[in-house]
Amino acid sequence: SRLLRAADHPYLMGPGGRKENNLKPMQGMTAKTLNHHKALQPLFVIIGAGMVFVCAYIGRLASKTTDVNWTKKKDPSAPMEYYADRQFKMLNPLGISYEGRSAIRPKYDQ
Repeated sequence: SRLLRAADHPYLMGPGGRKENNLKPMQGMTAKTLNHHKALQPLFVIIGAGMVFVCAYIGRLASKTTDVNWTKKKDPSAPMEYYADRQFKMLNPLGISYEGRSAIRPKYDQ
């Protein structure tokens, strides 16, 4: 068909064509070219550190928040009893103690 013949154009498949150029690694993606392009090195470090931070924060959200329930209890309020007197925020710069705070909140299950 005409469409398949059009894909055999030298622009796509010939020497210097798109297919040949797409097989070569991009500049800065190999150790040799990364050593040559010094400006890319801090970029890779910053992006890599950002990716590690995002992965660590997603792991923390999956393991520490009340949004994800890893237990299979039928009562929806039962897993939340674990967080009754615990700090929920990631940072506590003021040093607020959360002990005994659950006594002053309303009891909805009674």
